[in-house]
Amino acid sequence: MINLIFDIDDTVYDQLKPFENAFKATFGKADHLKIENLYIKSRFYSDEVYRKVVGGEMPKAEMHVYRITQALNDFDYQITKKEAEAFQHTYEQNQRKIELSPGIKEILTWAKKKNITMGIITNGSKEHQQHKINDLQINEWIPAEHTFISGGVGIEKPDKKIFELVEEQIGIKSAETYYIGDSFENDVIGSKSAGWKSIWLNRRQHIQPNNATYQPDYCIKNEQELAALLQDLL
Repeated sequence: MINLIFDIDDTVYDQLKPFENAFKATFGKADHLKIENLYIKSRFYSDEVYRKVVGGEMPKAEMHVYRITQALNDFDYQITKKEAEAFQHTYEQNQRKIELSPGIKEILTWAKKKNITMGIITNGSKEHQQHKINDLQINEWIPAEHTFISGGVGIEKPDKKIFELVEEQIGIKSAETYYIGDSFENDVIGSKSAGWKSIWLNRRQHIQPNNATYQPDYCIKNEQELAALLQDLL
């Protein structure tokens, strides 16, 4: 029997949608911009300063302004701090309207019928990520006691200790456990360093680093490929 542990952001729901809706509401149409590319840039700049935010060196509000401002600068599109703050406010409102992607919902339903042990590991503040879990209603499939938020447990991906904590708390074996996530560093490197199997859900078609310490066991592009893979694994 296999165990399935999921990431949240851009894994069980499409994080691009609330970003795109917020951008259009704040700035209107920007025909020369490809929103997905802008989103990827925004995530890059967010990741760049994430450690500073966690370490208390940069306020979260400052990070929010930084990531969208820098991302737009890369496309020769300048905005004011006030506009960046307005975008973030609208983005947060749209994040409260997130839904599980239909494909993931089918996978969760299938896995629950098969009595597959499932769980969640997600980075972020406890309150913010718990809101997402509640809005997604994911505890209909995954027990609340199987959800682990870095801000709640004091360890964050890619530290292998958070994966080892989940093993101990849920009572699963690393060799039988597959972690499904979108981040190469946090999800692939983190889970592989703990001895888990890794399924990289590469929605944004990022280039796979060839010189990384670990490589994913499987790389897929969408939920349809994930569903087919999991049925084969079982």
